[in-house]
Amino acid sequence: MTARPADFACLLLADAPTGRLALGRDITGLTLPLTRPQTGDGIGRAPELPHGWLAAPPARTAVFQDAALRALFETLGQLIARPAAGDAELARTGAWGRIARHGLAPDRAALRFLGRAIDPSGAPQRRHVRVFAAPISAVSNSLKRRGRCERLVWLDPAAAGSLDDPTLEPFLAHALTSPDAAPIRVTFRTGQRRIQPL
Repeated sequence: MTARPADFACLLLADAPTGRLALGRDITGLTLPLTRPQTGDGIGRAPELPHGWLAAPPARTAVFQDAALRALFETLGQLIARPAAGDAELARTGAWGRIARHGLAPDRAALRFLGRAIDPSGAPQRRHVRVFAAPISAVSNSLKRRGRCERLVWLDPAAAGSLDDPTLEPFLAHALTSPDAAPIRVTFRTGQRRIQPL
């Protein structure tokens, strides 16, 4: 029996004028800002994405958005946050709880939903990834930290193709398309990758 894929969120930081994306590089190679949702993600209300986009309850929209934003901060050290309103409901635990102590909240409005992807059934760890993009202009200088990757590198989608992640590879170019471009769904059937609009 195939294991149920685990929920993940990913954020691609894009510099549209140069056609490049931010990735991390360490001894294992290139990596994307990718993580599982955790406690503290999704506190407070957020506009829900259209039904069916996330393949999850609409109330989980903010959870995936916050996880994607947190992945960017933890992996590459790039924070996308805004000053919290005085009456805002803020996280008290997890990474967002620590960021909230500085009067900051996740800037979900900076995100564009690119789509979702599910690893093939034979993958060692199956993921169901909700993928977002954000422009480099959305990065805040409010908090600085070094991400867990040794270096942040800016690459065009062709160069970033050496990422060796066929599940997420289609999103590299998609992150640089028009904001009006439809989200996509990436799945695998009999080992063949399928890319469909959501």
